[in-house]
Amino acid sequence: MNQEPLHFGRVALRGSLMTGVSQAVRIGVQFVSVAVLARLLAPQDFGLVAAVGPVVAFVGLFQNLGLQQAVVQRSGIDKDQLNRMFWVMTAVGLSCTVVVLLISPAIAWFYGDPRMRNIAILAGLPLLIGSMAGLPLSLLNRRLRFGQLAMLDAASAVLGFLLAAAAAWRGLGYWSLLIGSAASAAITLAGAWRCSRWTPGPPDFRIDRDILSFGANLTGFNLVNFFARNLDNILIGKYSGTVELGYYDRAYKLLLFPIQNIVTPLSRVMIPLLSRVQHDKQRFREIYLRTTWMLAFVTAPGIAALVLTSDQVVDLLFGPKWQAVSPIFAWLGIAGLVQSANNTTGWIFICQGKTGTMFRWGIYSSVTTIAAFLVGLPWGAAGVAAAYAISGYLLRTPVLAVAVHRVGPVSGYDFALVQFFYVGSSIAAWLLLHFFPGIFLRSSDFADIVVAALLCYGLAVLFTLAVPGPRRMALRIWGSIAGMRRPDATVSI
Repeated sequence: MNQEPLHFGRVALRGSLMTGVSQAVRIGVQFVSVAVLARLLAPQDFGLVAAVGPVVAFVGLFQNLGLQQAVVQRSGIDKDQLNRMFWVMTAVGLSCTVVVLLISPAIAWFYGDPRMRNIAILAGLPLLIGSMAGLPLSLLNRRLRFGQLAMLDAASAVLGFLLAAAAAWRGLGYWSLLIGSAASAAITLAGAWRCSRWTPGPPDFRIDRDILSFGANLTGFNLVNFFARNLDNILIGKYSGTVELGYYDRAYKLLLFPIQNIVTPLSRVMIPLLSRVQHDKQRFREIYLRTTWMLAFVTAPGIAALVLTSDQVVDLLFGPKWQAVSPIFAWLGIAGLVQSANNTTGWIFICQGKTGTMFRWGIYSSVTTIAAFLVGLPWGAAGVAAAYAISGYLLRTPVLAVAVHRVGPVSGYDFALVQFFYVGSSIAAWLLLHFFPGIFLRSSDFADIVVAALLCYGLAVLFTLAVPGPRRMALRIWGSIAGMRRPDATVSI
């Protein structure tokens, strides 16, 4: 088996730990934010902002043209190319903000609510800010400055929430959500420029053909994937109303949004590292699988516990007036059991330059997801969530396993085993709680959640130790972590 120099393994582990701490802060802030803002604001406030969000997010798909990932993925890049990328991203970000400004009256007309116009205008401001931050953030990522990136993530989350909560407490209503978002973007921009210590040269808008092709395919994937992630908000807001959308938005933000907040920052660690070993297929496969197994173990049992106690979670965090969130939350949780591992497949495509395959997969995924939304819409937000979850298991995850297998070096069996291993342990936990509720559940909501979490993680450990393949992978992971403690050891990858 290949031996990897210590510094590479040390960087990977340190980066993962820093990212984990940062995301623990972000997820903690997200949970606190969901609970605090739900008590300060009305469901309609969340619905108003959520209704505008997909439109602004669609325009924002073009704000960096995939160039941020190109900076990280390429083995060599010079100062002139960096300068060109910065000016192109900034120009596109400014254009995106102007587009949102111009279409804001149409957004208000579509929803039949004049408040949407000004909401859209303020929501478009972070697009320009994000584009200006793109290049310095990519440089920090390329230079493996994971500690600085983690600090920026945590600081922007905490300060953005504090400003949003203060604005909500002062009675600003839905404006407080927009203020928090804009503040987070501005904090990230200031921190990225300060940490990267990079300054642009004179404006130059020429881009190399291969970089543009890489970015175009990645942008194409993001474009079609947008509909899978946002059309549900538009349909529910249009046909079920902003109150129903507010319920759906709270369930989504409480469950699936934290999953994204784990995988997306973790990508900052894995994409530059995997890109550096993209030609060593065995090492690439081993690093990817170890990371994905750890991620699945951390996330899937926790999500399962939240699904099993969805009523208690909603009542504890939101209060009795939000009980309509519970069935939506449960269905989204069922979908989320496989989403953390699904989302890591982008590493396989991006780090090997296979963004064309990624784009084609995105088209299929988006079409099946949109069809599921339409099927579930007559039953409201809960129906949309249920259709999304069921179609994910039947239509998308199996096809994604085939796509991953064709690209390699991770096989379809590797991917499927990670995906469904902890789904199996979650089903076992559900059966025990269903048939023996008196043994496991206690008198308070918090106790119920704790007991369910202990059960789900306990079964996950037992399943891992009982099956030879996962047990070997767990021992390898533990060996790598233990090896990091020895100052003159090498880490086997």
